[in-house]
Amino acid sequence: MAVAFATKLRMAAAALNCNSRKEFCARFRAVNPATQCDLDRLSKWVQGRSLPRASSVYADLALVIGSAKSGRWLADCSPEEFAAELIACTGVDAATLALPDSLSRRGNPRAAGLLGGTATLTGAFAAYSPVWSPPYHGRLLRGALRLAPGRGGALIAAYTESFFGRDMHLTAEVSISGRSMHFLLREPDGDMPVFISVQLPGPPASVLCGVMSGVAFLSHEPLPSASRIVFVRVRDASRLDSTNRFFDPVPGAIAADLADLGLDIPEARRLDSFAREFVGTRPDQVTTQDQTTFASMLDLLHLGTADDSGSASGVIGSRVSRPALERAAGKTVVPLKRDSL
Repeated sequence: MAVAFATKLRMAAAALNCNSRKEFCARFRAVNPATQCDLDRLSKWVQGRSLPRASSVYADLALVIGSAKSGRWLADCSPEEFAAELIACTGVDAATLALPDSLSRRGNPRAAGLLGGTATLTGAFAAYSPVWSPPYHGRLLRGALRLAPGRGGALIAAYTESFFGRDMHLTAEVSISGRSMHFLLREPDGDMPVFISVQLPGPPASVLCGVMSGVAFLSHEPLPSASRIVFVRVRDASRLDSTNRFFDPVPGAIAADLADLGLDIPEARRLDSFAREFVGTRPDQVTTQDQTTFASMLDLLHLGTADDSGSASGVIGSRVSRPALERAAGKTVVPLKRDSL
């Protein structure tokens, strides 16, 4: 399996000064007219959603960057080794490869149409939301968001959280539509996306209000989760990542955190109260018990249809008993409880 292929593609695009996936894709066609790299596949590879099925793609990438290395080497090498090869082949400055953006598909023309353009939105924000992990329900999470301009008019979002000494970094290209903006955040080599959708603010973009959804990271079972989140613009961006944490939603906690980040808010008490009420203290989550309860009522409908005699038909044309259908479904009918929905 290729190592960090999405990261390598973004670094290669940065080294070649490609402003969009369309332009980067053209580089592949230039070295191999029969390449398996097309715009749709490249979009999935850059986002980390899939890997090339044809090994020839890695050889094509070697030609694109001007490397004499084999396609197998490019697939297996580490991001650091790939960066060194890029620098040797293209002469690009190492700083250009340090934080590659997500490579816009065709740019983001709506961002340029904003009053003040992307400069209105760029900056650092303290993020407040309820903790998703069940052992810490009832607490708040303070994360950090940075919005920065990318190539081709794109806006890049970088979101961070910290828990148990681990720093989680997720990035995405921002999509702007009408009066809202959205970003599907991913770790560079992870497979746990987080989707955030917020109101598009006017200048000075002091706050972003919205919702986020994904799966709880610290849980014994998959927990699809959703919650509100608010981002407050701060000036002291250097302190953001080092102060990410969980904390109790006691009165004054959010105001004190913002003051520590350098904000002197005239209505600090009112903002604190409204922010805690806005985000709440518990996320909306779906458990495996919810799935099992629904399945117990619906699976049999799709495996066969019960008749008046208590038997069922529709499974390979035979008459099968209800218990047999339940065994075939791998389910036991669970009585419906009001508090399970």
